Amino acid sequence: MWFNNRGWLHTIFSKLVIAFLLVVTPLYGIGLLMNKQGEKSVRSEVMNSLQSRVNYYIQSLETDKQHMVSMMNQLAVDRDLYHLTYASEYMKINEWSDAVIRLENRMRWMKESSLYIESVSAHMLTIGRTISTKKSITDQLNEYHPYSEESEAIAERTFDYWDNRLFLGLNSPDSEVVQNKPPSFVLQIELNLPGLRKALKHAMDYEQSGAVLMNLRQQWEVANMSDEPQMAHLKAYLQQLDSQDHENIGTIVMEGEPYLIAYKYSGQLDSYLIMYVPQRQLFGQMNSYKELLWVLSLLSIIVILLYSYWINRLIRKPLKTLIRAFGKVEGGNMELASLPRSKDEFRYLFQHYNRMVERMRVLIHEVYEQTLRVQTAELKQLQSQINPHFLYNTYFILSQLASIDDNENVRRFSQHLGEYFQYITRSAANEVTLASEVNHTRTYVEIQSIRFLNRIQVEFPELPESCKDLLVPKLFLQPVIENAYQHGLESKRKNGEIAVGFELQTSKVIITIADNGETLTDEKLQQLDESLQRQGLDNEYSGLLNVHRRLQLMFNHHGGITVARSARGGLQVALHIPLSNEGGRRAHVPSIDR
Repeated sequence: MWFNNRGWLHTIFSKLVIAFLLVVTPLYGIGLLMNKQGEKSVRSEVMNSLQSRVNYYIQSLETDKQHMVSMMNQLAVDRDLYHLTYASEYMKINEWSDAVIRLENRMRWMKESSLYIESVSAHMLTIGRTISTKKSITDQLNEYHPYSEESEAIAERTFDYWDNRLFLGLNSPDSEVVQNKPPSFVLQIELNLPGLRKALKHAMDYEQSGAVLMNLRQQWEVANMSDEPQMAHLKAYLQQLDSQDHENIGTIVMEGEPYLIAYKYSGQLDSYLIMYVPQRQLFGQMNSYKELLWVLSLLSIIVILLYSYWINRLIRKPLKTLIRAFGKVEGGNMELASLPRSKDEFRYLFQHYNRMVERMRVLIHEVYEQTLRVQTAELKQLQSQINPHFLYNTYFILSQLASIDDNENVRRFSQHLGEYFQYITRSAANEVTLASEVNHTRTYVEIQSIRFLNRIQVEFPELPESCKDLLVPKLFLQPVIENAYQHGLESKRKNGEIAVGFELQTSKVIITIADNGETLTDEKLQQLDESLQRQGLDNEYSGLLNVHRRLQLMFNHHGGITVARSARGGLQVALHIPLSNEGGRRAHVPSIDR
């Protein structure tokens, strides 16, 4: 069926899906583009935020370091420290005690001024004693990091790593000021590493993230215990950086997981501050949103398919019913279609379809009756055209036979002529049995044999028994024999031949009439064949065309005439008479005259 054999792309369902996709796809594309732009913007903001955090913390450390250096410089010129270092033995006990207390208070104030200071110490080398915030003045020097005159940490005022501790130191007098003279005292600030680690830990609030202060030149770093697995990766990353690359954001894979890192080098601290965070912590939510977007896209497609399927069923079911109804009408079944239960446009369409079918029933009945009348009138006209053909010569022949006193032939001729006209005028029926038509044609052949004085021999076998009761048009066979006499053999003076044959096939019987006429050319044969095919007019063969038309009218174009050149050299006419027409009905049209 056409409805089911169409390609999928030509169905309503596919068109609905494509229409929905055409509407949704641009909106989805815009949403996806906005999501990409948003993701890009968020990534940029996150990276800028991470770099800003690095800048803030390293600036904070630099500020604290500058504060420490400033306080050490002020302490280096403290009067009490000078008195204790250079004039301790000349001071009274109460003056000495007051100086120690004031120096301790000043050093304690220095310690309390910064969270990153663990202790402040003054090692007075001249008297071999130490004052620190951890202990009061001692009787001997405490252990301290010995700074040489060439110490870079002293010269550049940077942190120095010693004994797993970080120090900021100051020699007095400075070797740059006083050449070749050992320092009289050494000031040291020990950094509070736990506090610094805590501050670095609070710098990043993501899981598995961290911050590290790393000095590549002195090979030290300040990091939490949780940062230990990442140290080697971070150190290798920094070591491969360009010497001019002091600040940037990059990615690194540590322990099989991608991290986003931001770093900055501080010349004051001679160290890098590195902050790192797993990308899944920063962008995991965006990735989940991306996954949700794909899930939403899949759900949207499913919804589109389901909605299209529902709309398709809503439209296709009544449409399919209507198409089936049209198929039935095309096959000749004029049944009315059942109205759908829904009161929508399809119900209106079905109502008008049923009205159309009812109207077609009326029109077909009217056309059928009119067609029967036209066919009957045409058959009557064709019959009236055939009947006069034989009258022209019969009386002339009878007159000649009487004039020569050939009474026997007059009797025979009169008997055959009576039978001939009796057959024609006996009934107004348009259909007769094939046996009656063959007997009438034999009578006509007998009459012509008397006329042509045996110049033409006719072979006329017996009709098969199974074909005798077949209904055929009246007077369809005799005009074909007459055509052979008139156009094929009339000019032949002797040895004329006409052969009649009956061939019974499965679905039809074929009657052949062949002559040995000599006037048929190939051009005339082709012209006759074309006239039969287009049912045109040909005066010479009007009898054959009339018979062909009558057979087609009676047998609904399943019957008719075909022509060819016979084995005898003349024309061979084959009359095709179906035993039954399509549908198993009898191969005839009922006569209205009956």
